[in-house]
Amino acid sequence: MTGYSTNPGQYSFVDFPNMIHDNACNFAFADGHAETHRWLDPRTTPPINSLQFLTGSSASPRNPDIAWLQDHATRPK
Repeated sequence: MTGYSTNPGQYSFVDFPNMIHDNACNFAFADGHAETHRWLDPRTTPPINSLQFLTGSSASPRNPDIAWLQDHATRPK
């Protein structure tokens, strides 16, 4: 994941999470547990009308939601 731990200034999104559930999302993990995460940074859930102009990845430096996703996702060591 771009910017993981060594350079949070390079954080970016390719696909944005949905914002229709009161700015939160549930995650189910392979070990059987689940967590709810509330999106903290407004850049994580931009207004739908602005998404139509986004192509490729969208920079989001030091976004705490990307840090949370990276800390909870499978990643190479």
